[in-house]
Amino acid sequence: MSDEQSSKAIERENAALRQRVAELEGAEAKLEALCSVSRAFIALIDRDGIVRETFATLLSRSGKVENGRLTTPMAAVVREDHIERCIGTIRESLATRTIASLEYPIRFGQDEVWCQASCKPFTDDTVLWVAHDITAQRRLAYAQAELRNFQALVNSAPDGVCIASSEGAVFHANQAFRDMTGHGDHALGKSLFDLYRAEEHDQLAAIVQQCFENGSWQGTLSLMQHDGRTLPCQVSMVALAAEAGRPPALATIARDLTPLYDAEHERLALQQQVIQAQQDALRELSTPLVPLAEGIVAMPLIGTLDRPRAQQAMEKLLDGIVQHQFHTAILDVTGVKDVDAESADALLRIARAARLLGAQLVLTGIGPDTAQTLVDLGVDLSGITTRSTLQGGIAHALAPRAGRPGRLATGTPSSPAARRLPA
Repeated sequence: MSDEQSSKAIERENAALRQRVAELEGAEAKLEALCSVSRAFIALIDRDGIVRETFATLLSRSGKVENGRLTTPMAAVVREDHIERCIGTIRESLATRTIASLEYPIRFGQDEVWCQASCKPFTDDTVLWVAHDITAQRRLAYAQAELRNFQALVNSAPDGVCIASSEGAVFHANQAFRDMTGHGDHALGKSLFDLYRAEEHDQLAAIVQQCFENGSWQGTLSLMQHDGRTLPCQVSMVALAAEAGRPPALATIARDLTPLYDAEHERLALQQQVIQAQQDALRELSTPLVPLAEGIVAMPLIGTLDRPRAQQAMEKLLDGIVQHQFHTAILDVTGVKDVDAESADALLRIARAARLLGAQLVLTGIGPDTAQTLVDLGVDLSGITTRSTLQGGIAHALAPRAGRPGRLATGTPSSPAARRLPA
């Protein structure tokens, strides 16, 4: 080949090389332009997790860059508990010569960013790593999951939950609230003032204003049901602040107090029954009939002798006289406190009733204070035998009937101090 031919061949080769260089430079310019507008992080990373070259700024902002290379490993930015997963994914991609992907978090000061990366073998020891920021998507997914959980919780809650506009129009209500109002699906679109008792509308207006001024309110209100009945409720209201594209609103939680009120009424009724049973038992125990001998009975009284107690004592004593043919009844008032006009009148009525049945009443246990009270009240105890002690009354009742004194006396029959109580 002549020198001229050789020269032309060299020129053709040089032209081809220049064209190839131009193509490469064009491709590199396109790559640089693409990387400059891409939000992805693109890098070459070796099997040990060392970043050999990067084309993005996401990682370089937290690493040390020298001539386009990072001198720090992935461990400098990847969260500790994900470093081994990242390196394992790179080595798996190199071993299988396939594309692998994973999600991992990186640190930016106090912030944390989640990335989704894909890696493809580039050389025998490096992969091309392309990562995208998916923090917003993850947050959105979490928010949607929380919203679904919240909706499931609200819809299955036994308490009524509704959300109304600042003007009071209901635009969301769970099934419990729809059932509590009796309006069902028609509760949507109604005003809170249509759902609560008319007598509480002024209070409700003040409550709504208070919620938007102070944030919340708790108290009791009455829901007006579709059939006109009222439902007492424990109500909590919370103002929801306005956000982008959403006006302020009012959330309401209403708990039906009817079961609580019914349980309280039942408890009070049961308590009253227990109290009544205890009082009946105490009255029964406090007015015992104690047979002493044939035809003789004693009834000791303890406590306060009010009208109901006196009536019970009289009924029990008279029943005993009739059933057992008692001819003498000893009524001991040693344990009776504060004898007054009512107590004295009760004793007289018991004595008269016993005489009508043919029995004699012996009144025992009258102490000095009781005697003085009876005198001051002017109580006439004529026809009633009295003794100062129960023992004296028993001795009088057991004495032969022929020798029994026929007048009122205090003390024992042999006591020289026996005398008639003044009227």
